[in-house]
Amino acid sequence: MKEDDTVSEANDRGEDSDDFAPAPPVGLRPLREYARSIRPHLPPEVFERQPTRLIWLPIHATIIGASLVLLVGAHPAWPTALLCALVAGHSWGCLGLLAHEVLHHAVVKNRTVQRLVGALGFLPFCLSPTLWTAWHNQAHHGYTGNFFMDPDHFGTLRLWQNSRYLQRLESLTPGSGHARSIAFLCTFFSLNSILMLALIGEQKGFYTRVSRKAVYAETAGMTSVWLVVLLLVGPGNFLFICVLPAFVANALVMSYIATNHLLNPLTSANDPLANTLSVTAPHWVETLHLQFGYHVEHHIFPMISARHNPLVRDILIRLYGNRYLSMPHSRALRLLYTRPKLHCKLDALVNPRSGSTYRTLMPGDLSMPELPPASNSLRSPPARQT
Repeated sequence: MKEDDTVSEANDRGEDSDDFAPAPPVGLRPLREYARSIRPHLPPEVFERQPTRLIWLPIHATIIGASLVLLVGAHPAWPTALLCALVAGHSWGCLGLLAHEVLHHAVVKNRTVQRLVGALGFLPFCLSPTLWTAWHNQAHHGYTGNFFMDPDHFGTLRLWQNSRYLQRLESLTPGSGHARSIAFLCTFFSLNSILMLALIGEQKGFYTRVSRKAVYAETAGMTSVWLVVLLLVGPGNFLFICVLPAFVANALVMSYIATNHLLNPLTSANDPLANTLSVTAPHWVETLHLQFGYHVEHHIFPMISARHNPLVRDILIRLYGNRYLSMPHSRALRLLYTRPKLHCKLDALVNPRSGSTYRTLMPGDLSMPELPPASNSLRSPPARQT
């Protein structure tokens, strides 16, 4: 078995490998402690793969296909075309959530099927499923909340002060105060996929664990699909078939990814009850979105289908009480747009322009209060212009 498969499956079983598991500081608990305490309360069938989840694939493919046929064949007026783009984009986003679950080995065992479903689900973002396994399954799940190793945070004030790249990236984030941050949800998953391919993947050593050739080949193949579509349908139809649906798919996926982690502290131990937030919605929405919002549960048991996560949630609350962090999805989105994304401390966020600081979400406390005014040391030196 390849090294990347070993690491990925260790994470998916709710375990840390020895490399990922230093002794946690006081107040934090290692991920494997939660997995070991919860596992005896779960029936064995919870840990079986759930191939019936693939029923969502033809459902959403049919919706996307019907929208495409209507757009190309009927040439509807722009309000109808816009509605088709919105519906298709939502289905693309749902397929992205399905791809996430499949690539965690929770649905089918066959690796070829996993890669095919992953490629289809990530097609709007031209995101290689092989790259995703290195980025998400290994780096993010293996080192969640770790300042050095988790690729899914925006860094610290000190880094921001000395990096023109981070200044520009941070200006896109909700809570930065920049008007351009309004577009964050609709664009950032695609942008981040490009950054992982072109820059971050190399920096984080992804290509020591997965095949660079496979990543490039998958990315080229997915990009070629959209180039062929553009040539066949023309720029006007392409806007409603690809561009606008990609915005919607980004918004759906990022509305969960951003709220699941960007309000939480960075942690020196991989403690999902500290560095992860679950978000809730009406039951029918949770079903349609494959229970993706149950994210604390997912980080403890990535290999189980998310359909079982409500049961894991019940056990978590019974065993750990208010250490478990959860709130309605709508409230989490409001907090996302009213809190900065740079860390001045592991458990505090700072606006680098005003110096305003806020405590992150903490186990047992969902208030995220504003802290006393930041000291001058937080606001200086000014950002280096390079």
